[in-house]
Amino acid sequence: MKRNSIVTTDWEHCFICGTTQNLQEHHVFFGTANRKQSEKHGMKVPLCMNCHTGPNGVHHNKELDIRIKQLAQIEFEKNFSFEEFMKLFGKNYR
Repeated sequence: MKRNSIVTTDWEHCFICGTTQNLQEHHVFFGTANRKQSEKHGMKVPLCMNCHTGPNGVHHNKELDIRIKQLAQIEFEKNFSFEEFMKLFGKNYR
């Protein structure tokens, strides 16, 4: 699996807690269309199972989810415009 990411270069540690155990690839923007765009533009991060799908993980913690989306948007806009981000994802997270 290609592990390209505009958010991190470290695929050996969980992006949130730093553990090296049970890492999974998290697409920052999910849902059918958004997942494809996340994959295409490298908007993904490694998360341990707990930080990914656990009770306080990104899929259950709106604040954490938005923080990661903000970081991805900032990185995206270093190479593309705000307008392009809005066209692809339809929401401003900054």
